[in-house]
Amino acid sequence: MRASFSLLSFMLVVCVSYLSTGFAADARQSESVAQRLVLKEGDRIVLIGNTFADQMRLYNYLETLLTSQADVKGLTFRNLAWSGDTLNLQPRPLNFGSLDDHLKQQKADVILACFGMNESFDGQEGLKAYTEHWEQFLKHLASQKYNDASAPRVVMISPIAHENMGPPFPDPAKHNQSLSAYTRAMQVIAEKHQVPFVDLFTETKKRMAQNPSQKLTRNGIHLNEYGYWAVSQFIASELLGKKIQSSQLLVDMQAKTVAATNATISQQTFEPERIQFTFKASTLPIPAAPESAIVDTDLQAAQPRLTVKHLPDGKYRLLVNGTTITEASAADWSCGLFLQNLPAQAQVNELRSHIDRKNELFFYVYRAHNAEYIFGRRTKPFGAVSFPPEMLTFAALIEGRESKIGSQDRPQEETRWQLVRIE
Repeated sequence: MRASFSLLSFMLVVCVSYLSTGFAADARQSESVAQRLVLKEGDRIVLIGNTFADQMRLYNYLETLLTSQADVKGLTFRNLAWSGDTLNLQPRPLNFGSLDDHLKQQKADVILACFGMNESFDGQEGLKAYTEHWEQFLKHLASQKYNDASAPRVVMISPIAHENMGPPFPDPAKHNQSLSAYTRAMQVIAEKHQVPFVDLFTETKKRMAQNPSQKLTRNGIHLNEYGYWAVSQFIASELLGKKIQSSQLLVDMQAKTVAATNATISQQTFEPERIQFTFKASTLPIPAAPESAIVDTDLQAAQPRLTVKHLPDGKYRLLVNGTTITEASAADWSCGLFLQNLPAQAQVNELRSHIDRKNELFFYVYRAHNAEYIFGRRTKPFGAVSFPPEMLTFAALIEGRESKIGSQDRPQEETRWQLVRIE
């Protein structure tokens, strides 16, 4: 397929800045070791919190990025979040079990705690209680060993900003003042307890101002798919301590060189009307943005891109493993083209599909609609069916999906790239 030519005008704008900065070192380093999350091979990462965390399972961009971009393998994830949860109020069905029970059951090594949106509606009057609840919660977690070995590593994630959706939605100005205060309080607590902190309020407020044409939320406070796609990249960068970026390639026909980020290049061949090389990525690319999204400039720039300098005039076709990816003029290649339908992009889509299904299966267990027959008052066998034993079959299904996730979380093969003159 041809790359969308709606991107060409954007590419002309970013061409100069890309050539000067595209291959500069861009690793993000945290200010202190205390602000970094240290991940270990085989960690079980558990999300807890309100609607923001709960609905991550609908899109799974964050889990896909952490799974494919972390330096360690074998990470597994469970989403224990529940819409409406606050730090001190988490109503559940009869006999459901406490948060501690479920964290113990999941053997949590890392906890991503997402609270603050619901509490922020209490305004200044509720800030003192909110601070106290965080103090109590962090002290409690520090005393637990859900994995039977050590206290969980905790990350505090702030609420997002309240987006201005225009009438008839309410003016978010006053609520954003409250959200700002609650975010500042979280940051102070995180520093005191030496806990990593992700400031989503500041990040989303900035994005809402920079790109008002593309809404991050569906109602001002709950993210839409684009919002989760954008925010997940920021969270992953913060947690992993590095810029999350797909491979960027720069070919110089004159110098006969091929350079790439997050990849190694070998077997380069330069001919008058053909360039060939072998490409091996170290990480999968970032999943593509949702269709029809008006993508922020910096997020678009992190997508896979190929720039080819000093090509003779003409039209050129890019093939990867013999399959046509796109065609463009020498002038367009000189400025850089964002690529679609690469084998690695198909792989990351398949990875996210397995994560989607795994989380759907876990949701059927954790949030079963017929809970009265599973852990409520009607768990005793009746007729030929007993629900609790039947629920155990989900474990095998989830394990099967996690096996597929583990086999898909890194680039699977080298690819052979060819740029061939066709006109």
